[in-house]
Amino acid sequence: MTRNWYAVYTRPQREKKIASILNKRGIKAYFPLNNIVSSTASNKKSSKEALFTSYVFVYLAESELASIRDIPGTLNFLYWLSKPAVIKQEEIDAVKQLTSAYHNIRLEKCAVNMNDTVRIIDEPVISFKENSASIKFQTLKIILPSLGYTMIAERDRVNAETSQQEPVLSSFFPKKLNSLFSN
Repeated sequence: MTRNWYAVYTRPQREKKIASILNKRGIKAYFPLNNIVSSTASNKKSSKEALFTSYVFVYLAESELASIRDIPGTLNFLYWLSKPAVIKQEEIDAVKQLTSAYHNIRLEKCAVNMNDTVRIIDEPVISFKENSASIKFQTLKIILPSLGYTMIAERDRVNAETSQQEPVLSSFFPKKLNSLFSN
């Protein structure tokens, strides 16, 4: 029995409750949260909200799809060509990684192409000034082809993963420049 990820369309602001019900029933469900950080001159506020409004992702076999419709608050599945759309595992993994490492993620609609793969379409900006180089790796765009969205994310500057990912990129440069890329 092959299992796939599917997007379940829910009533507004019921995503968290439905994900909880699904997990209690033993159904693997994923509800991505977006960390919203807003700062003013005096303080910084952080809150979490649904990344995909009114969607919960479930990992099921096609024969189990009917059981989801019995849950109060679920409306339907996301469909593609008259069938529930299968969301690729690599897209779910990309969403999980971005939501853990980035904040203020924005979604933009793009063309749906089920045969395409997850792609990073923004590269880090490397600027050279006199005898130094710096990497600006604070925003990232990733295309999620089966969902029809582009995720645009900003990394939290104090996040520990920032310092872990930039040296990996610096391995492409001569060793003399590596010291310029570390914090």
